[in-house]
Amino acid sequence: MNCRITQGVLVVGSIGVLINIVDAIGSGRPEPHHAFAALVALGAAAELLKDRRPRPARALRVVASVLLVVAGSVAGYRAWSALFRGAAHDWLNLVLGVLAVLYVVAGAGQLLARHSRRAPKTRRNADMISE
Repeated sequence: MNCRITQGVLVVGSIGVLINIVDAIGSGRPEPHHAFAALVALGAAAELLKDRRPRPARALRVVASVLLVVAGSVAGYRAWSALFRGAAHDWLNLVLGVLAVLYVVAGAGQLLARHSRRAPKTRRNADMISE
């Protein structure tokens, strides 16, 4: 991504974090969807650090991933449980819950694919010999 665009995304994400902090203080309770502005800011920061500092960039991506899964799971759980009880529910939180589940499934699929590509040579050689 272009560096200027990424810097703009970082600024917008940071402004969103500040707005969500003020909203959480005003309402007296943080909501799970308040975390998504922080995800945007963390992702942009990781993108900016990617070439110069790969380790901190990787750490920021891990933090963003954990935050995404936790916030999406909490939002989704609340909304889905309200839906099944027949109470009022928020469609945005339902979608966030589904997206968190899809994110976890995609990440697990990537890990399984990476693991299968790293099969030990001895096992591959044993398979070739047995054929």
